[in-house]
Amino acid sequence: MPRTPTTSVISRLQYPVILAHTWATGSWYVAPALHFQLRCSTSPRLLPGQCPVLYPLCTCMHEMLHVARECSAREAAGHLLTFGEFCLFTNELRQCYDRESPRPVPLSKLSDKSCVDKKRSERKMSTESSPKYEVFLGGSCNPTTWRQNVAIPMLKDQGISFYNPQVSHWEEALVELEYQAKQTASVLFFVLDRNTRNVASMVEAAYMAGCRRKLVVVMDSYSGPGQLINGEAISELEYQDLTNGLHTVQDLVERQGIPVFGEINHALNCTAKILRENLRPQDLGLEDHVQPIKYPYLQLGDKLIKLHDAFVNTNSEQITLAEARVAFKVVTNKDLTTEVLQAIVAAKKGIEMQELNGVELPLNEVFLTFDEFCCIVAEFKNQHLESKRLWDVFTHSVQKVLGWALPRRPLRPINSTGGRDIYLGGSIGNRVSWRDDIAIPMLRKHGLSYFNPAAGACSGRLLPMEAALMEHSRVLFFVITDTTRGVSAMTLASHYIGLGCNVVLCVQMITEGSLVNGETLSRLALKDYNRGRSYLTDQANKDGIPVFVNIQEGIECAISKCRAR
Repeated sequence: MPRTPTTSVISRLQYPVILAHTWATGSWYVAPALHFQLRCSTSPRLLPGQCPVLYPLCTCMHEMLHVARECSAREAAGHLLTFGEFCLFTNELRQCYDRESPRPVPLSKLSDKSCVDKKRSERKMSTESSPKYEVFLGGSCNPTTWRQNVAIPMLKDQGISFYNPQVSHWEEALVELEYQAKQTASVLFFVLDRNTRNVASMVEAAYMAGCRRKLVVVMDSYSGPGQLINGEAISELEYQDLTNGLHTVQDLVERQGIPVFGEINHALNCTAKILRENLRPQDLGLEDHVQPIKYPYLQLGDKLIKLHDAFVNTNSEQITLAEARVAFKVVTNKDLTTEVLQAIVAAKKGIEMQELNGVELPLNEVFLTFDEFCCIVAEFKNQHLESKRLWDVFTHSVQKVLGWALPRRPLRPINSTGGRDIYLGGSIGNRVSWRDDIAIPMLRKHGLSYFNPAAGACSGRLLPMEAALMEHSRVLFFVITDTTRGVSAMTLASHYIGLGCNVVLCVQMITEGSLVNGETLSRLALKDYNRGRSYLTDQANKDGIPVFVNIQEGIECAISKCRAR
């Protein structure tokens, strides 16, 4: 649920920043090595002109934590940022806010005259004479009761018309009626209830977010392995797949600036306001008890990677101040002033700055950890500040932070500049080998570049850097194999179809008795996962997206599309 933002004033920055963030537990996990623990406040009081408010998303936080782990030897399970990393990230986030960074357009985005837009226009015209409902109640169906028990009574009380696709007696004629209601509704209200697998609903919600419809999404997290769905206990692997699917939907929806709710009543009240005031879900804010989503497409992790690359070129866990001055110039294209250098030397040696007047600074005798280097870059990259500020930073325990070891493994290359030809999306797993066996050899044969997300799959979230890599690919190729549940992969594919991107699909239905991630699916589970595949395939066909079963045929189509652009 979008909570009232948690806050903490970080007084050590030159311009204090109130960092507002909603975490899964309602608090922010960041605990730097010097035990700088952020405390939560459920009712922040901001004075006019006090300081800017930053709203990093969960995916932004996951990216920060993931990159920090990649750049260090910290345990993968640790939810930690050192003080220097924290300063760097908040400073970069603030600068992005100040610049009002524009939303990038995916390289695979088709023109408005494309087949996809033509088909959508034709569908819109065909539904113009249909009865229009204000709200379409999508999402989880049987055995859930949220429509009858909560949503419908509230909508009736407020005089809001709605279409309820959950009926006691289903017949073929309802397919077209539901489709028309969905197309014409002012607001699409989706609830993803933990009592169902939600596979088709996740795929559909991701698609609607891509189409930039007025979408309100409510999510109910799965309780864990062993939870019953339709009377069946889900395994650890299925729990992970379903949870990753929900996370992917959340990341995609929020990437469009749409908040995700945790309570149906709250979401319904906001829906009423959207209708009453003709707002978009993106317009909701603190007065609605919704955390604003600003610049959800920002990627900050690459900043730490660039800084780390400049630092590790010295092949040491510490660098001299002379080396730091050069590295600072490399990453900022600016020089550290003599006054700043004096402040650093004085802070490290524990003396007053006046003692250094007229003395040649011992730049090769002063050593800095990477964390201290991050503090310096964050402090002096974008403005000329009083050198006394750096004294404060170093004399308030930062110098006590242990320099962390350099990586024991090379960083996964992340570079969103310059486009790739094909993005190899879809199913990922130990038993999934279609990329190495089929796709990559064919792409190399044709001299085409590609991005392989399987090489860096790690977090279960759609990190902004990885989304940027996807959006810097000319053709998006998704393979949903019959050996995986493929929930996250289907939601990604559906979303980018909704965005009107150049997508090629290969969808394989799961057959009865086949192993999925080494597990045999029940009859009900098989039906749920294939229903998601059917929805994805049907939507792709409606939008003119090519769909294959054979992977080689699919990659050949993707190659042809890439050649044609």
